[in-house]
Formats: sequence, structure tokens, C-alpha cells
Amino acid sequence: MEWCVSNRPITASKVRSADATNRADLPFNSLGSKQIDVTQTTLKKTINKVKRVPFAKIGFTLSLLISVSAGALLGRIIPINALDWGGLLSGRKPEEVLMEGLGRKLERPYQILVMGVDRVLDAPIGSPESFNGRSDSMLLIRLDPINRSVNILSIPRDTQVPIPDYGVTKINAANVYGGAALAQVVVSEKLNGVEIDRYVRLDTSGLSALVDALGGIEVNVPKRMKYKDNTQKLNIDLYPGMQTLNGEQAEGFARFRHDEEGDIGRIKRQQIVLKAVKAKIANPAVVLHLPDLINVMQKHVDSNLSFDEMMAIATFSMTLKPDQIQANSLKGRPSDPNEFRFSYWIVSPDDVDQAIVDKFTTKQNPQ
Repeated sequence: MEWCVSNRPITASKVRSADATNRADLPFNSLGSKQIDVTQTTLKKTINKVKRVPFAKIGFTLSLLISVSAGALLGRIIPINALDWGGLLSGRKPEEVLMEGLGRKLERPYQILVMGVDRVLDAPIGSPESFNGRSDSMLLIRLDPINRSVNILSIPRDTQVPIPDYGVTKINAANVYGGAALAQVVVSEKLNGVEIDRYVRLDTSGLSALVDALGGIEVNVPKRMKYKDNTQKLNIDLYPGMQTLNGEQAEGFARFRHDEEGDIGRIKRQQIVLKAVKAKIANPAVVLHLPDLINVMQKHVDSNLSFDEMMAIATFSMTLKPDQIQANSLKGRPSDPNEFRFSYWIVSPDDVDQAIVDKFTTKQNPQ
């Protein structure tokens, strides 16, 4: 006997219309026609019940499961007494309270030296050697949880300083000669013995990676900017106007200094980028970018901050208002053309006092 395979489904009506011999060959031959009808009726009722289940109920059930799971997860991560319930009742934003609970609370002021360093191109990304380039930018940052303020001082890269064993040179060379440790010593001595608790070094491609991980930043480009630097693989080509900059564009905007303002104009643009990054990170939706941000930290950042300190600082920074952040640059003057062999940014003792007094803690004058 030959079997004929067809694309058509076998229905109950076809089974009932077949002869006795064919029915005997079928696996359910013991079922009579009445039993088949009963089975069909039961099946139809079951299908109709399934059809009548509203999708809204399915969605609600899934939402409930997700909410319970998320609540259980948060309960394991955040102790209930870690949340500022009093702050919530007095009007604090829920996302601020949640971020503090997820992270750590900043318990004391920190003064941190942040350096954007030229990456050593022949060193592997993320290796200790890749952070030993010149400091393209230098920021001294004080985070004070007591009065909820941040002070940022930009230090021009051409600032003239004495470096032990190397003589008088530019401050951006300290990281090359002795890494972060020597850079901290040189900056502290230049700024009236300012205390430096920790350091952070970010390679220049790290800014680009950070901005891309955040999905771009909103910046108002004031004028046409065009410059190419093959040695640092930098290609700046920007037009004026409010726009969303990707990582490469943001890096170019921050590093451009080929205009009449030179390094001082570049410092202003770096502060603009910092504020734009701060605004993007303050958005609660940044949690969606956390995997990319962690990847950036691992590859492009070198620091002696502990994980808990990083979490506390990040949480504190995300809950600040714009008027609680003050940014200034170290005042001074450019050296005269024939004054020195190289061009420098010359800083007087009065310039240092103006930048430090009542803003940063020094070894002689703790706040």
C-alpha cells in the first residue's frame, strides 16, 4: 500500500468520510465518530477561552512580574534604610534618592586632579603605558557634600613650572616624566600646597568613547572650526550652531585651539563639554547606557579612586544643580615672544591666591 503525502491538512470530516479499511489504518481508529465530535467540541471551547483572554491582562501580568522582580532586585541592592525617606517627603526628586541608594553617599570633601592625556599611540589601549602622554588638559576639582558644591579649576597646559630633575618647563610634561604621582606633586607645589586626594587620567580617545556611549551631547558651536592633526589622529570639521555632537566631534570641539584665544579658548570649550556631559549623565535614562559606560571606564580611564568612591562621586554629581557647580581657569598671561625659549603661561602668586583661597583646601589652610 502506498502513502500519498499531501500539503492539505487532514480534517475530522475527511476521517469520517473514509472507508472502514482506511480507518483501521489510522492511529486513532478506536475512536468512534461520536467521540471525535466530542473531542472537537472540547477543543473548540478551549480555543475560544484562550481567544477571550484580554491582551491587557497578559500585559498587566507581565508588568506585575517585572515589577516584583525589579523590586526584589532593588531590595537586595538597596537596604531600605539607605533611602532618604525624609527627603522624599520634603520634596526631593525620587531619581535623586534612588541614585543615592544605588550608589554610595559622599561622606567628605574630595579634591581630585583630572588629566586628559595624549594617548601613547604605540601602547595598547588601557595599558599603564598608554596613559603616560602629555596632559592635554588639567582640572583640579573639589567635590563638597557638606555645602553641596563643586569647584573646578582649569590649569592651562603651558603653565610654567619647575619640575624636579627636569628644570623649568610646561606643566603638561609632568605626567610624561613621572606619571600621575609626579603630576600631583607639581600641581600641588604650584598651587600653594593644595591638597590632592585622588587622581583620574583619561586618554584623549576616552572622551570620544564616553560621548558615544551616552548617545551624543548637545553643544552650541560658536563658529567654524577646522583643523587636522595627523600625529594625534585629530580631524576637526565643525560648523556653527546648536547641534548634537558625536564622540569624534566633541573631542575635536574640546581640543581645538587654533584661533586668537589659543589655550584659554580651549579651556572654555572643555568646560562647555563637561557641562553637556553632566547634563546627559543626569538624565535617569543613562542607566540604559551603563554597560557602554563601564566599558569606557575599563579601557580609557586610570585612577586610584576605589569603586565605592567612584559610585559616591557619580551619585553626588548627578544630583547637583547647575548653579552648584563653579568653573574657573587659572589666570595669568602669555609669555612675551622673546622672553623664553618656549611659549609659556605665566602665573603670578596673586593669580594662584585668587584661584585657591576659599575654594580649595591647602596643607597650610585646611577648610
